Amino acid sequence: MSAIYKNEQAKIEIMKLYDEKLKSLNISYSDIDVETKFGRTRVVKTGNPNGKPIVLFHGFSAGAPLTLEAIVEIRDTYCLYAVDTIGQATKSAETQMNIKDDSYGLWADEVIEKLNLNSANIIGISYGAFIVQKLITHKPERVGKCIFVVPSGIVNGNIWESITKLTIPLMKFKMTKKDEHLRGFIKSFVPDGDDFLFRLQKALMTGIYLDTKIPKLLKKKDVEHFDSPVYIITVSNDIFFPEGKMAERSKTLFNNLKEIHVLKNSKHMPGKETYREIQKKVKEWIG
Repeated sequence: MSAIYKNEQAKIEIMKLYDEKLKSLNISYSDIDVETKFGRTRVVKTGNPNGKPIVLFHGFSAGAPLTLEAIVEIRDTYCLYAVDTIGQATKSAETQMNIKDDSYGLWADEVIEKLNLNSANIIGISYGAFIVQKLITHKPERVGKCIFVVPSGIVNGNIWESITKLTIPLMKFKMTKKDEHLRGFIKSFVPDGDDFLFRLQKALMTGIYLDTKIPKLLKKKDVEHFDSPVYIITVSNDIFFPEGKMAERSKTLFNNLKEIHVLKNSKHMPGKETYREIQKKVKEWIG
């Protein structure tokens, strides 16, 4: 029995969506399967093989293709490695990771090492930022310039707002299976009118066992030894990780925080209209 998927058809449907998004990018790429002690890890490599390497860790069960979409236009400049997180609805192994110990850090370190990268610029998006934080805690020398995008692990959202805008609509959807209630749930964090994201969220909400464990917040002592440049992209309307709280706590956590950039009028999952802005900041920061 799968620890992730409720049935085989659910897995097939989600993998079809993965392939659909990857094909829609219309790019040349190579699939790399990295064998780690935690299981096989899929990495999608694309871009300029002579460019500076950037390793990307995606949001919860978002997968490599969705991650690449936001920065696909800078692939001529950089060599991009989009990692499929192990134990999530991706093309990596289904091994469940322990979020309380160093497993994620050990896994990310092994992946980067087996990609033959001594160190790399790293982008961690949402849940992926938590993974990068684990890597920093375990082996900071692996991380060159570090970019967090709407990062988890720094602050939490307002409990009451989460209950009213997320928990209640999700419960209604689970009871009725009606699209209107799913739209009511995802409207707080998904861009309006994105048909692919709606179909993906529906497949995830109905087809996988949701992992409700929330990563513990990062502590100063975990990263006080980390002196590489840190940059953060946050959004003005993040129900999960509010921008104001994020900025305030980030300044106390990171010794070498260089800049916090806010995407205006954006939800937790930034819309396509923000991609050029994201790409501009990534190029400016990584150089």
